[in-house]
Amino acid sequence: MNKIQEVKERADIVKVAEYFGIKKKQCCPFHKEKTPSFSISQSKQIFKCFGCGEGGDCITLVSKLLNINAYESAKQINNILGLGVDFGRQTSSNEINRYKQIQQAKDRFKKWHNETLQMLCNYLHSLKGIEKDKKQDIVEYYIDLLIFGT
Repeated sequence: MNKIQEVKERADIVKVAEYFGIKKKQCCPFHKEKTPSFSISQSKQIFKCFGCGEGGDCITLVSKLLNINAYESAKQINNILGLGVDFGRQTSSNEINRYKQIQQAKDRFKKWHNETLQMLCNYLHSLKGIEKDKKQDIVEYYIDLLIFGT
């Protein structure tokens, strides 16, 4: 697998765009316009401007923004997102799949962490009177544990 394709496989276009200050829906960065016609699809990993017709993947986006070729764009994305692509050696598809699995596990953990923290905070705010005095310390302990770790 070539390095450009490997970076495409690992990178998330939304994270790349956010690094350059581009939102999922906004005015196009490639031409002047008054109403937003630029859109990024995270599920398809592409961008499209319905005003000027520009479109493509994360490599194309960075190439157009920085006016560089696809290989340099892949290197930039690798450095920006810390994808770990070694441009000096070949990478197997197993390594790419392993990287994706690790990223998905991290995302699932972050989601669980945020949901659990929100649930504890909501519970703490719902307590009243004597019940609040009895349970506030333990709930605050669990909240601190989630925020700061062990």
